[in-house]
Amino acid sequence: MSSTNPIIKCTMAALAVLLGTACEGKPTPTRPVGQAAAPVASSNACQPISELNALDPRRPVPLQPMMAWHQKQNMQQHLGAIQQIIDGLARQDWEEIVRASARIESSPQMQQMCEHMGAGADGFTELALDFHRRADAIGEAAQARDAQAVLRATSNTLQACTSCHAAYRQDVVDAETWRARTGQTHDPAMGHGGH
Repeated sequence: MSSTNPIIKCTMAALAVLLGTACEGKPTPTRPVGQAAAPVASSNACQPISELNALDPRRPVPLQPMMAWHQKQNMQQHLGAIQQIIDGLARQDWEEIVRASARIESSPQMQQMCEHMGAGADGFTELALDFHRRADAIGEAAQARDAQAVLRATSNTLQACTSCHAAYRQDVVDAETWRARTGQTHDPAMGHGGH
């Protein structure tokens, strides 16, 4: 088969995204150690990704690959905390609910992470911080051993999740583009993770 085959080009573009190589052919620092770089995709191979972005009406949050991965990991941890809260509630294990909610509650560290991740997307930081402030009520309700209040607070917190995901999407960019779009001058790989 020829390397100009559209199926091969799309496959190469998908591999480039999964393995951390940009469509422009610039490798990113997220490629697993010891793994060879995927073959560089042509700009035509990136067309499906461009088409997807054009169809998606949500506002982009510019993130470098390492930041995007860290953000996804944090969101998975947030979802795990919610699952742990629900499990604790089903068993009326109030201490478990308090421990789980502490993982997503507001804190100075969470604020710093949210500000870092949202630097290039107006309104993102505010929604992210709102999620954490809403989560504060879960632990408070658990300490009062009020199951209905835990449910209401958890639902309110999840509403913040769905609102943010409905409004924003990750836009993985290279370092130069990230600095231009955020006005930041430091290396984000040395910064913080977060949403």
